[in-house]
Amino acid sequence: MTLRTLLCLPIVCLCGWLCAQSAPADTLPPAELTAGDLNYLLGASRPAKADRYEGVRGTPYRYKNFGPAVLFDTALNPYALDSANYNGFSSQFEFYHEGQLREANGNVFVRGQINNDAGEEHLYVYGINLKFRDRYAEVVYLGEFVTGTVIYDVKNDEKIVESVGETIKLRRFSPKTLNYAMVDGDFVTIKTAAKPLAESLGFKSELTKFIKANKLKGNRPEDLIKIYAETDRLLAEQ
Repeated sequence: MTLRTLLCLPIVCLCGWLCAQSAPADTLPPAELTAGDLNYLLGASRPAKADRYEGVRGTPYRYKNFGPAVLFDTALNPYALDSANYNGFSSQFEFYHEGQLREANGNVFVRGQINNDAGEEHLYVYGINLKFRDRYAEVVYLGEFVTGTVIYDVKNDEKIVESVGETIKLRRFSPKTLNYAMVDGDFVTIKTAAKPLAESLGFKSELTKFIKANKLKGNRPEDLIKIYAETDRLLAEQ
């Protein structure tokens, strides 16, 4: 069974999506929906309570600003939005419609393309991460033998503080990025330290030398992509 087949099993019709390169950020279509598409979008989403995170410090959102995005349903139909964001606490895309914040159903909209604050496009796919099948995973690298994904995981941490006989409960959103990869059909958890990273990707000696020679750090997203690419090259030579 091929890598792409494994990736497509959790979701119908994902192979074509994952094999194609993501469109550049400036090619996201404008938010112009037909009446039928808008009705479907609204029917497959629900209003978000405005006060649901009252008293929690920080933000659950992946991006500082709401901006353009496109959601795709299981039939590959696109639904363009002009004001959306990704919520790492609920693992849902949220968007504004006529001033109302709404949560999109991940079981319906299985792929999302959204611009980050720098205008760069990020690709999310629902259910392809074998450890988080009920969450979106950001696809950060897609090669012939390696597919790198990131789970943006936000926890609502609570801390109890005693102050002058008063018990105070402090709550704060705590974000974390978790790295995983499919490597020649094997699902691996990525540790960003050089030696564990090289070992988990299957080329301990070669990748350790590559990382040191190029002064790469696995906790830098751009460096991790270079390491994935080198792993792809090594696998292609086998």
